[in-house]
Parts: sequence; C-alpha cells; structure tokens
Amino acid sequence: MQTRRRNRLRQGFTLAELMVATGVVVIAGMIGVQALALLNGKAAAMRIMNNARAIVQRNIDTAMGVPYSTTAVPAILATTTSTGTVYVDDGTGSTENVVYLRNGTTALVKGTLTRTVVAEPNSEGAALLRVTFSLTYAFRKHNYTYSMTTLRSPD
Repeated sequence: MQTRRRNRLRQGFTLAELMVATGVVVIAGMIGVQALALLNGKAAAMRIMNNARAIVQRNIDTAMGVPYSTTAVPAILATTTSTGTVYVDDGTGSTENVVYLRNGTTALVKGTLTRTVVAEPNSEGAALLRVTFSLTYAFRKHNYTYSMTTLRSPD
C-alpha cells in the first residue's frame, strides 16, 4: 500500500492537470495583455491632453504678461465676439496647432485654438476683460476641448 502511494507521487502530473494549468496561465496572460493595452491607450490620451493644456496655458500666460492699458491694447487682448475667433499663436499662419508629434517630426494630432476676449461687467466700471482660450482637437474618433479662462485688468 505504501509503495503504491510513493509510485503515484513519483509519476508527476496527469495530462488533464497540465491542460488546466496551461489554460489558467494563458487566460491570466491574456488579461494582462489587455490591461496593458488599455493602460497604454489611456496614457496616450493623457499625454495629448497635457500637450493641449500646455498650449492653452502658454497663451493664458502671454495674455496675462503683456503690457495692457486702455489706450494701448495688445492684439492678444483685442475684444472678440462672445463665440471667439480662431487664434494663431505659433507664427506659421496655420489655423491648426500641433497638439502631438509622431517621432518628433510628423503631426499626429492637430487642433484649433479659439480666443475669446469680452468685457467683464463690474460695479466699478473698470476695463476688466474675461480672456478664454480653448483648444479643440480629435483623437481616436473622439472630440476633445481644453479651455482656460482668466480676468485681466489694465496695468
């Protein structure tokens, strides 16, 4: 009796046990690959959103930093309609801003930057401006918009 048990332990795994173990490992591997693909896609979307934020933030910073008085209004603070106007900030004359480059040379994602500058009503009657920059772009068949708003008063 004792000998049979020892021989059974020395024989190893059955074919059915190996197939079940292999199936478990394969399923776990597939779940891992799918999770990594999902995380990679989310990371790409976040990188592009970060670039859009940087473009909008750069323009807000410029609007806040230029000298401004009621007699000398810089172009970036010129009043627009309430729907805004397309704004070119990269000096190329193109109405599309590159949001993300593939390999550092080819534009992968392009977007349209809109500038809105309207007078902000206030009780003191000061020349207060509400400045909004919005960048609209498409990525993986979805449309996104990143927008920032600030208030600007004369220096």
